[in-house]
Amino acid sequence: GMVSSALKCLARLAVLCPVAACGAIPSNSKAVFMLVDVSGTYVREVPDAIMTAKLLTSKLNSNDMFAFGEIGSCSFSDNSLIVRRTLPGTPSQAALAKQDVFRSLETYGEQVDATDWTDIRGGLRYAASELEQSDQGKRIIVVHSDLVEDVSPDCDTSELSLDLEGITVVVTNVTRSDREASDPDAYFRRLEEWQALVEEAGGKWVHANSRDRLLEYIF
Repeated sequence: GMVSSALKCLARLAVLCPVAACGAIPSNSKAVFMLVDVSGTYVREVPDAIMTAKLLTSKLNSNDMFAFGEIGSCSFSDNSLIVRRTLPGTPSQAALAKQDVFRSLETYGEQVDATDWTDIRGGLRYAASELEQSDQGKRIIVVHSDLVEDVSPDCDTSELSLDLEGITVVVTNVTRSDREASDPDAYFRRLEEWQALVEEAGGKWVHANSRDRLLEYIF
């Protein structure tokens, strides 16, 4: 009868209606959380991290999310979070939001202080829980660090459980430390240890050894 054909028509429409057009977030959308190491001498790499963060932000689309936080002394907290923005739905609003992000990053770069310790695991855990709450289809943590974890005596994160299911962890700008001049294998051992940690937690591991590689991977 008429009712059933009307219902069939509605069902067909529902199938035809693309998710994006119906107001939900498209499945190819991205949530990128960038963690930046500011410990000791590595703080000199911050301008490089900010340049990378700006390029990442500039290439994101409406409905994508970008967050930027520093890997601080102990178990990442909300005050380590410098920026967290989901870009608005219209291109013009998204462009304005990007300008806001750029300004926050620049202000941060002008007043960043080096920390004494580096709690990378705590940073990963914080970023993962933020990404867990995001609606975007592709979830990525970018870690800009030499990956030398140096946790303060009163901050034991070795027991912190990590769940990186559905998340890709991209490490970049992993510099060699001066100590490693005499032991080149130490650098590769460090990468392998972090890769094992990420994969055991269910995450996907990528080492992007240049900014171009990083951008190519994400976009």
